[in-house]
Amino acid sequence: MMKKGLLLVLAIFAAFVLVGCGNTAEKKEDLKVALALTGSKTDGGWNQTAYEGLVQIEDKLGATVVYSENVTASDYERVLRDYAKDGNTVVIGHGYEFSDAAIAVGAEYPDTYFIVTSSSVTNDKNVGSLNNNYLQAGFMQGVFAAMMTSSNVVAGVGGGQIPPIVDDLAGFVAGAKYINPDIKALTAITGSFDDANKAKEQALAFVNQGADVLMVDADAGGRGVYVAAEEKGLFAIGSIAAEYDQYSKSLISCATADMATAIYSTVKEIADGTYTAQFELKGVKEGIVDFTYSPTLDSKIPQAVKDKITEVKEKLASGEIDVTKLIAE
Repeated sequence: MMKKGLLLVLAIFAAFVLVGCGNTAEKKEDLKVALALTGSKTDGGWNQTAYEGLVQIEDKLGATVVYSENVTASDYERVLRDYAKDGNTVVIGHGYEFSDAAIAVGAEYPDTYFIVTSSSVTNDKNVGSLNNNYLQAGFMQGVFAAMMTSSNVVAGVGGGQIPPIVDDLAGFVAGAKYINPDIKALTAITGSFDDANKAKEQALAFVNQGADVLMVDADAGGRGVYVAAEEKGLFAIGSIAAEYDQYSKSLISCATADMATAIYSTVKEIADGTYTAQFELKGVKEGIVDFTYSPTLDSKIPQAVKDKITEVKEKLASGEIDVTKLIAE
């Protein structure tokens, strides 16, 4: 009897140890999440932050995850449909480009949730979207550029011709003019999120027009602007995620967008059964949009500039500064 009792105690103890030492993730039964990216998960910006969100979903929710990189326009519907067929609980199309595909495929698979980022699309049933506030991000970039320029000419380079990029550039111009109504704020869209050479050429063209501070929102293509700025001894402002280590001589600041947290939070709501398909805009107030500085170049930024950015962030969060209204005026 003593031997049986001892074995029982040991078995209970072993089970306790296994539970205690197991995966600490909050396991969501049968949660499967798929992510479709238009670029590389290591692009240092837009696509990478979404992939980081997928990693959080896997680690914290115990989900089974899968992803596709460099999905082209002709494959948007096919990729989303294949993921739905495979039984994924949530299918994420990372980027405005997936909007139409999500609506089409969402109608075919009503039991699957489809989430599109940088979009306002929703069917109020199983297709929802979330967007970081590009107007606010661009506004802070413009404020910073206007306070750092010596030539009174600043410039912004965008990647694809889509609403988020258009909003970022519009916010950039509004922010620059908020500081100095007489400033010259140049903008252009290259039409590519991957072509770094094209972005570099556009940046150099702006430099030839007098621009001495360059902003870019073009994913991997934006790296061309950082190189152009470095070659000319100028400063660049990044978007979404900052590659400060790689471009320590030119990338001085970045309007960041924590899409990883935004994506994770949305999927967690779905897993918890509290999600309602809708459009969600997340900005400074929600802690998704922020403004950061390069650790290497931080000393080059006057305290007055940092103080102004802090003030602007507070006014954006409270609604005292409404970028949409400023643009409309």
